[in-house]
Amino acid sequence: MNPLAMQMIHDALEPHIKSGLRVEDFKLFVSRQSRMAEKESVDTSYGLLRIYPSEYVPKGAAYVREDFNGRIGMAFAWVSKPKEG
Repeated sequence: MNPLAMQMIHDALEPHIKSGLRVEDFKLFVSRQSRMAEKESVDTSYGLLRIYPSEYVPKGAAYVREDFNGRIGMAFAWVSKPKEG
């Protein structure tokens, strides 16, 4: 995997992991047209992160989101934002 993509994923997860959340509680949402959509998971420095291809994520964008856990609020972070315009 591209080292820059791995660093972007790491940077998106880092504040959440440091706050006590677990990587196992997150999914990486990517475009269905993304090369990453062909994989089921990616091995990060925090552990295995599940990949979820979505028709609602534009190509070039990706985000991590915590699975619903019953508490108020869900952790979220952009890995790469969609291009505007």
